[in-house]
Amino acid sequence: MRRMMKHFVLLLLALGFSGCATTQQSQVDPAILNAFSSRDVSPETVLKVREGRPLNVAEVAESAKKGVPGPGLVSYMESTRKAYNLGAADIATLRRAGTPEPVISYMRRSRGYFTKGPKAADQKHPYFSDDRNNLEAPFAYVPPQVDTFFNSAYEDNLYSPFSYQ
Repeated sequence: MRRMMKHFVLLLLALGFSGCATTQQSQVDPAILNAFSSRDVSPETVLKVREGRPLNVAEVAESAKKGVPGPGLVSYMESTRKAYNLGAADIATLRRAGTPEPVISYMRRSRGYFTKGPKAADQKHPYFSDDRNNLEAPFAYVPPQVDTFFNSAYEDNLYSPFSYQ
C-alpha cells in the first residue's frame, strides 16, 4: 500500500510539471499582439508574434499593409533582435505594401544594432530561421511592452529632412 501511494504521488508530480510546460503564457504584451491579430494579419504571422519569433520581410510587409502601426512593428522587431539585410527588391516590396519609411529605415539600420555592441546576437542561431522547432532566443529575451509602443526614434525619423515622406 505504501509503495502504491509513493507511485501515485510521483505520478501526480509528473503530471503537474508537464501541465506547467504546456500552459506557457505568451511573453509578448497583449496590446502588441492585438495590434497584429485585430487587423486580419495571417495566422502564421500572429503565431510568430505570440511566440516572440522574428518576422521576415514578407511578414513585415503584410503587417504594414494590414494596418499594424509603424511604432508597433519597430517595437516588436527590436525585441527579437533580428538584423535585416535588405536588398533593393526587399525595399521595393516593403514600399509597395505601404510600410512607413521609419520602419524601413529601422530595418536597414538593424544590422548595425544587432551584429555588434551590447545588443549583438548570433544571427546564425536557429532562432532566426523560420524553423518552428527553434523558439529559444540566443539572448535574454525582453518582450516589447505597451510603453515601448511609442518609439522616439520612429518619431524623429518622421521629421527628418532625409525622410522620403
